[in-house]
Amino acid sequence: MFGDPQSLCSSIAERSHLREGSRGVERIILEMYRRQNKKISNKELSRIVRIPVPVVSAVRSEMLKTGLLKTKSLFTTEAIEWIEHKLGFTYTMEFLQDFISDSSLKVSEKYIDFFAPVIEALNRRPAPEYVYDQSRSTPETVLKRVLLMLENGDVEGKRIVILGDDDGVSIALAFLQCAKEILVIDIDSRVLEFITSFAEEYNLTEVLHCQLWDIRTTFPKKWWHRFDTFETDPPYTVTGFKVFIDQALTLLELKEGGRGYISFGTKSPHETWAVQQHLLEGGLSIESYYPNFNQYHGATILGNTSNLYVVSSVPQKTRLLEVKQPPSEIYTFDEKKITALPTVGYQIIAEFYGVKPDFLNDAELITQILQNGIKKSQLRQEEMFVKKYSPYGISVIIILVESHCHLHTWPEWDYLSLDIFVCEAKEKAEKFFQYLLRTIDPLDYHKFQFFRGKPPSSL
Repeated sequence: MFGDPQSLCSSIAERSHLREGSRGVERIILEMYRRQNKKISNKELSRIVRIPVPVVSAVRSEMLKTGLLKTKSLFTTEAIEWIEHKLGFTYTMEFLQDFISDSSLKVSEKYIDFFAPVIEALNRRPAPEYVYDQSRSTPETVLKRVLLMLENGDVEGKRIVILGDDDGVSIALAFLQCAKEILVIDIDSRVLEFITSFAEEYNLTEVLHCQLWDIRTTFPKKWWHRFDTFETDPPYTVTGFKVFIDQALTLLELKEGGRGYISFGTKSPHETWAVQQHLLEGGLSIESYYPNFNQYHGATILGNTSNLYVVSSVPQKTRLLEVKQPPSEIYTFDEKKITALPTVGYQIIAEFYGVKPDFLNDAELITQILQNGIKKSQLRQEEMFVKKYSPYGISVIIILVESHCHLHTWPEWDYLSLDIFVCEAKEKAEKFFQYLLRTIDPLDYHKFQFFRGKPPSSL
C-alpha cells in the first residue's frame, strides 16, 4: 500500500522541507511507533528527534495525507504492518524505557536477563591479542553500546558494519533479531570463529556475516556505500584511528548518510584535537560524546576505560579516501622494540568452578595429580612447595625445568585457580592442562592462553 520505504520517506521529507531527508522521516516514524496509542506533542517529538517543531509538524501532516496516520498520533493498522515488515521496527518504549545511556550508570537487570545467552558467550571470547591492541570490553559495556545504537534508531532494519570486533558487539546486535545485515571485518581469525559459532548456535547466519580482512587494505567494491551504521573500537593511536575512520567512510551509504559509533581512549589535548579534526574533515559531525563510557578488562594504558563518539555523516561533506598505501604501524604494539626477543613461553590461566570441596582440601591428592600430569606431559619438576591454610584452602607451587605451575584452592567456594607456564612447546602445556581438566572434572571452567615474549609470526 505504501510502497518502497526509501521512496515514501524521501517524498515526505521533500514535501515537508526536512533537511535530514528520508532518515529524518524514518526517525520520526520510529519514535511514534515506539509510543503506539500514546499521544505525543510536536514539541516532545522535536526534542527526541532533534528536529525543529515546525518541521516535525509538517512531517506529521504529510504522514496523515499518505494514510500512515489516522490521527495526529495514531498509525493505521496497515501502517503498523508496513512499518514492521518494510522498515523492520520491532522494539517499543516498553523495552527501552529502562535504558539510561549515562556512562556512570549500569544497565538494569532487565537487560542482563534478556541478553543472558550473549553474556555467557562473551565470557568465552578469545584471549586478547595485544599485537592488534585488543582489550576486551566488559559484557556490560557491550550491552550499553548495543542498547544505545538501538535507542538511536541505528539497528532496526539497518545494515551495520563492524570494523574489528574482539569485544563481541556483533553477537549482541544480532541477538536483537532486527538488523537487516551485520558484517564483521577483522584481522583475527579467532574472533571470527567465535562470532560464527554463536551465529550458528542461535540461527543468526542469514544476518550476521564475518570476513577475515586487514583493514589497512582496500575493501572490495561490493562493500562500498552499502551500510547505514558503523561501529569500531580502533587501535589506540592517532594513525590507527584515522585509518579506521577513512575505511568506515568508504562503507557508509552516500545519499542519505549514516551514523558511526567510535570508542577511543583519552589522549593529550593535541591528539584529541587531531582525531576530532579528522572526523570533521571526513564529513562526520560529532553528535554525542560519552566520556568513560567503555570499561575494559585490562587496558591499563587506557586506565581501563575509553570514550564513545557518536557521529553522523554529512553526504555533501563526506571525504572518501581509498587506502592504497596505508601506514604499517597503526598499533601501540611496536615490533621494533622486540626484534631480538623470541617467544619465551606459553601460558595458560584457568579457573575451575564447581569442584568438590573435599578434593580442594586434600593436599596429598592434589600434589599426586599434579605430579602425574607433569610426567604424562613430559615436563620436568625441580621443586614443589605446598601450603595448607586454616581453616581450609591449599596453595601448590611447582618449579619446573620449563618454568612453573601454580594452583590455589577455595573449598568454601568450590573454586580452583590454575597457572601453567611452559618455556618449551605449547603442546606440553596444553597436554598438562587437559589432563588436569579431565582428572579434576569441574562443573565449569574458564581458560585463557597466550604466548609470552614475542608472539609467533604464524598468529
